[in-house]
Amino acid sequence: MPAQPRILVVDDSTVVREVLTFILRQLPEFARAVIDQAGNGAVALNKLRAARYDLVLSDIRMPYLDGLGLVRAIRNDLGDLATPVILISTLGSEEDVRRGLEAGASAYLLKPLTPRDIVAALREFFDRRRPASPGP
Repeated sequence: MPAQPRILVVDDSTVVREVLTFILRQLPEFARAVIDQAGNGAVALNKLRAARYDLVLSDIRMPYLDGLGLVRAIRNDLGDLATPVILISTLGSEEDVRRGLEAGASAYLLKPLTPRDIVAALREFFDRRRPASPGP
């Protein structure tokens, strides 16, 4: 992750977007991040076409283009297989999670989440992605 990562927070709720942005700012690794917001997947897709992001956090249930459609568009239409896309949703059945991951999501978090849950999930996700350091 670059020193000044770019993050896109996508949710049709302004309150949720603001809360997620606030939580991200509490993490030292994201304190200097450029954090953009989008109210639905269609707006997010336009932002992703215009700029490169290091992380996308997205709700699933949104008007115009939902989170699953957004993930598919990122992976297929934009050909971006590298950017982590983390879905955050109230849809929590095994089938919902499977659909999200099959669409190309990097991780799937279930609402309701506390700020501590989000911080822990993000740290766990990025720890898993970090290459192991070489031993002595």
